[in-house]
Amino acid sequence: MIIHLIRHTTPDIKAGICYGQSDLALADSFEQEADAVLSKLRDRYDVVYTSPLQRCALLAAKLESPNLINDDRLMEYNFGDWELLPWDDFTSEAAQIWMNNFVDQAAPNGDSMLNMQARVNEFWADLLDSKHQQVAIVTHSGVLRLIHGHVLETPMTHLFRLQLGFGAILEINSDRTSELLTIKHL
Repeated sequence: MIIHLIRHTTPDIKAGICYGQSDLALADSFEQEADAVLSKLRDRYDVVYTSPLQRCALLAAKLESPNLINDDRLMEYNFGDWELLPWDDFTSEAAQIWMNNFVDQAAPNGDSMLNMQARVNEFWADLLDSKHQQVAIVTHSGVLRLIHGHVLETPMTHLFRLQLGFGAILEINSDRTSELLTIKHL
């Protein structure tokens, strides 16, 4: 199975704003960015999975497939009460506690990385059990990092060492006979 993990294109939001599950519009550069992403991908996929957030769904709709599936498990980290606040405002004691232990500590009324990892790993296990051969997944950097980390057995505290720009693509090859997974950046 060949799996293309694709990060959405640039959202229409000021730099320095915390967003996760906020459903943001896309920047005016969407068509050009989408064309650049599409030029690196296959012509057709058995299935395309996408986060339901429009910054992913709009790109996913441009991929050629008979099956386009929205899956909530592919949504980004939920920052809860901190959604759409400037990162510079994260100076409270609660914010410092979260930043020092973002793996276990949930954002107020939001996710912890462990919660997010559980839903992403459930999706990933379901995908690997499927019979698909050519798969595209349009999602968010947090989801891509968690899958990348899962495949390479990377501690979650190290996931942000992986830099993923807007429109980044990871290709994972799954050899079902040996259960070997390999990753490359396209």
